[in-house]
Amino acid sequence: MKLKASVDYGIRAILYLAVKGDTCSSREISDEMAVPRDYLIQLALRLRNAGLIKARPGKNGGYMLAKKASEITVGSILDAFDSDLKHVRQPMKKGAKASESALAVYRIHSQVTSSLNHYLSAITVQDLLDIMENEDSADQVIAAALRQEAERLEA
Repeated sequence: MKLKASVDYGIRAILYLAVKGDTCSSREISDEMAVPRDYLIQLALRLRNAGLIKARPGKNGGYMLAKKASEITVGSILDAFDSDLKHVRQPMKKGAKASESALAVYRIHSQVTSSLNHYLSAITVQDLLDIMENEDSADQVIAAALRQEAERLEA
């Protein structure tokens, strides 16, 4: 799966702010994370509206995380950009007559979409920071999120 540029850049900006732990200017984030500055400013508005970052205007202004890294999930970042993963077009119109096999496909589609959303919401920015510090932990982080989703499905 390939992320849209807005989601990729948004994740980069959030991770940079998490690593820095302080207010960072749009110029600094843009330069360090290879995100076009004008585009970053547009993306930051979405991240701010989603409650993920704060913006401080003025000469010494910039952006900072609005929450702890452990409270921001990959799913919440995707939601900030109305990601296609979150808002998958409904495969059937409500009230439409459909065969049993079409209804079965619809149910499976809904289950997969729901599961993917729950899985992405189980991975936090703190998890990503931990992976950055220790690449060997990536498999454990992914496995833990998958176990959490499996437990939710089995309940």
